[in-house]
Amino acid sequence: MPARTILFVISSLKYSGAARQLCLLSASLPRDSFRVCVAVLGAETPWVASLRGAGVEVAVLGWRRPFDVLPFVALRRLVRSMRPDVLHVWGATALRAVVLTGSHRVNQLLVSAVLSFGQRMDRLDRWLLSRAGGVIALSAAEAERYRRLGVADSRLTVVSPAMSIPTDNVKPADLPGVAANDRVLLGLGPIEPYKGFREAVWAFDILRHLYDDVQLVLAGSGTDRPRVEQFARQIGIGQHVHFLGPCADTAPLLHRAEIVLVPSLRGGGVCAALEAMAAGRPVVASRLPDLAEIVVDGETGFLVEPGNKAALARQTRFLLDDSPRRQRMGESGRQRVRAHFSAGGLVEACARRYAGG
Repeated sequence: MPARTILFVISSLKYSGAARQLCLLSASLPRDSFRVCVAVLGAETPWVASLRGAGVEVAVLGWRRPFDVLPFVALRRLVRSMRPDVLHVWGATALRAVVLTGSHRVNQLLVSAVLSFGQRMDRLDRWLLSRAGGVIALSAAEAERYRRLGVADSRLTVVSPAMSIPTDNVKPADLPGVAANDRVLLGLGPIEPYKGFREAVWAFDILRHLYDDVQLVLAGSGTDRPRVEQFARQIGIGQHVHFLGPCADTAPLLHRAEIVLVPSLRGGGVCAALEAMAAGRPVVASRLPDLAEIVVDGETGFLVEPGNKAALARQTRFLLDDSPRRQRMGESGRQRVRAHFSAGGLVEACARRYAGG
């Protein structure tokens, strides 16, 4: 049986849950059964280089502004030249590009990650979603959101998100401004208002009154970074909150951190929570549907109500004060990722769907 051609389309391969899942999936699909190509609407990123290093074809279309026509023309040409058996689209922006350029007229159009918790889908995107032949949801909670939009179970495939377990010989990151004996709280991901990093800084300010050896490190970039930085300076802890910008390789940061904070106010944070658990780090995260499927409260970390800064500080303090508990939770998290969120499980489920099963 000839290999089936799979074309993935995504707006960007910057750090995000959708980008991480696409990278794991595209690099792990068996080459004897699938020819894989990834089309990135945006610019080059370190993850693009990583995929190419893993032998995955990647086309970077260079979309930089809303009315840039050339990337859409390039996408249309790519689809016509590849004639993929399956077009798997990640995110609402990529779905719009695929449908509006007429590139969706392939045997199978599948979509993922177009609707996060708390996000409203406008009429155009709902219509575009109806053009898809199927939806691959990365959690039971996400699948339920699609059902509420009228997506029938016959069009839904529910898979668990995946994360690879890092090796134990990763060297902890050297962080400028952070002493060797300081304890690090880590936040990962885009610094956007819905991610709750301003709330994390607020909670960290409470902790700084109790511990003088704790530092907060935020790895990522986004539109909310200036506001969060200004807030940290205003309350007098700017020198203890460190903004690293985007980090392609998070393993050294995770090995330097003691606790990972995922304070999302609505959707997002699943990738950060999974990476933390895979690295053996306990998580303090918001009690949101998608995160509650990842983090087992009291076993692999703690869940707090979104926006509850006092609870975020309180549960983080419990972990700072109890090293054996941190270690137990970290190891439980690693075992949970190995048992329930392996790359093999994601690949098997998606390969079956790509084959028409």
